Amino acid sequence: MLKVESDAKAGYLELTVDGVVHKDEYQQAVDAVDELLKTHEQLNVVEVVRDIGWIDAEVWWKDLLFHLSHRNFIHRAAVVSDNGWIGPMTRMFAPFYPAAIRTFGLDQLEYARTWAKVGDLHRAAD
Repeated sequence: MLKVESDAKAGYLELTVDGVVHKDEYQQAVDAVDELLKTHEQLNVVEVVRDIGWIDAEVWWKDLLFHLSHRNFIHRAAVVSDNGWIGPMTRMFAPFYPAAIRTFGLDQLEYARTWAKVGDLHRAAD
């Protein structure tokens, strides 16, 4: 399952992965990004990875093409998961994106949402 939630006014997108990701669910995520980009130059994103199931090769291919054509659409991205390999994998690929990317545990979900929307709170007051 890939659940997509967005806040058009804030330019915010939240994706939750929990099991098998189907191509129609992936397309809903792409459509949500494209819709938000009509009114926002960049988006703040939270991706919650609870569990990853089977993902069709067609989805992987579409995702690669999507990221090649949407290279600069993220301002801040919070990746939230308790899966041990998600954090290291995220940090490995983060330098390839011109965005602020941080990882969080599931117990930090609310903080991750806040960080994605406004950045570090102590810096926001400066």
